[in-house]
Amino acid sequence: MERESLDKKLPWENRLSIFRFVQNPLKYVTDEDEFDCLPDRIPLRHDIGIYFPAYDDYMDYYQFDKEINPEFIKRLADMFEACVNQGNINAKIEFYNLLKKFPIINYHRNFIDEISKRRIVVTPQIKELGRWMVMEAPDREVVKMGIIILGISHDVDSIPLLKSIAKHGEFTYYVGSALYELTPQWDLMLIDIIEPLYYWGRVMAVTLLLDYSLREEVRKWCVRYGFRHNYSPDYNIADCMKQGDILKDMRKEKWDEPLLRAVQVYVVFLLENARYSYKNGGEVIRLYLKYTIGKRRGYVQFHIIRQLCEFLKITEKDKTFVENLNMSEEDYSDIWIDVYKEIKKPWFQKLLGENRTYRTYPYTTQERLDNIVRNLGF
Repeated sequence: MERESLDKKLPWENRLSIFRFVQNPLKYVTDEDEFDCLPDRIPLRHDIGIYFPAYDDYMDYYQFDKEINPEFIKRLADMFEACVNQGNINAKIEFYNLLKKFPIINYHRNFIDEISKRRIVVTPQIKELGRWMVMEAPDREVVKMGIIILGISHDVDSIPLLKSIAKHGEFTYYVGSALYELTPQWDLMLIDIIEPLYYWGRVMAVTLLLDYSLREEVRKWCVRYGFRHNYSPDYNIADCMKQGDILKDMRKEKWDEPLLRAVQVYVVFLLENARYSYKNGGEVIRLYLKYTIGKRRGYVQFHIIRQLCEFLKITEKDKTFVENLNMSEEDYSDIWIDVYKEIKKPWFQKLLGENRTYRTYPYTTQERLDNIVRNLGF
């Protein structure tokens, strides 16, 4: 039977490993539009016409809860044990083929729990398998499981390897999960990895920081930077500000510039999404105005004050948005007074006049304003 398997082409044979591709994509990519595309080229589960690293996992994680069959998890754990205990090529092939078929974002925690219950002794063979999966596998789901295995086997020596594969956003979340098992400095390491990343791989990794880090400097980083470098701040800014407790920083007398920028993005977000409920919304807006009135007079402040004018007009007849932002009567009254004083000031009237009349290439005032507000999240 084993000989028969060896006579056939192995599922990973003569294929470019994901790890090798990630280390030097320019060597293998001919079209720069496909720079981030992984060489296994699997069909996207949530196809939006272009591949974004970790987008499928993000959608599964946040939007599509999956019911996991316990028998599937037990079968997978059985295969894992057979693979590391028997050293049998057939067991390895069977384990590999099952892994590559199913997105592990939907079941990796169930798998970890099952392995923990079985009290499997960590052996050099387990660490060797994990490293092989990360470095040699040409299928992304197998690589992800290899990362998880290195984490649960507490293979501290694999940290440089994990940091290397994490620079591709498809794998950053899993590396963060593994680092959590490997070192007390996991969250600081993960921030260093996240810094240059964009889009959903970054969002997924920030989720780990918000959920599991207890470090004050990490909380501050999430509030100021966790929402940046995304297609839109909307994807995780509410999580960053709520779980990161932005009010803790806003109640202080002095704000640093990154905090001010983060608050501006969040205020814009709250006003654009007032149809939903945000427990801290009213106090965030009140404290922002308290800090900036008389100090900020640029395009962003103009945009926020103008948005607040529209908000106040709507809420004169319908207080639903006020309730959604958990705005007290006192906060609402203070905001009303601040805004209607501010719109009468010369700086606001000047920008308002430009907005109505200025039509000079390359931007109208409104276009310039839109660009500035849009770039706040980058």
